Amino acid sequence: MNSWTANDCRSRAVLLLLSWTCALSPFIVLFVVATAAVHQPAGSKGALGPIADAHRAMMRAILDVAWSLSMMFAAYLAGPLWVLLLCIRRCRLSWKTHSLQGVTLGLGWLLIWVLLVQWGWLNRIQ
Repeated sequence: MNSWTANDCRSRAVLLLLSWTCALSPFIVLFVVATAAVHQPAGSKGALGPIADAHRAMMRAILDVAWSLSMMFAAYLAGPLWVLLLCIRRCRLSWKTHSLQGVTLGLGWLLIWVLLVQWGWLNRIQ
């Protein structure tokens, strides 16, 4: 018989959301970079001319801020916060969930290293 209250269920859902956000943070960074690549095609002039250029200039500023915030979260906050959630007994989920989150986090950083560092995707976005 499960004796969880509504508050327990809500706090469990918040912990699950927070821990998965930490684990998926490298993929959030990659999503921002992919969005920048789509909105900032290198050296292409569209049929709309100045209208498209104004849109690109506005999106560039927004994507620069999104890049900075997502990378700061992924690099400096997500890892320590995820480890902190593991250390607090009340915040622990199942070992399978945490193992899957660890593998996801590792694969995300591996993809960032391969795509952004080795292949230089950031240099291709003008």
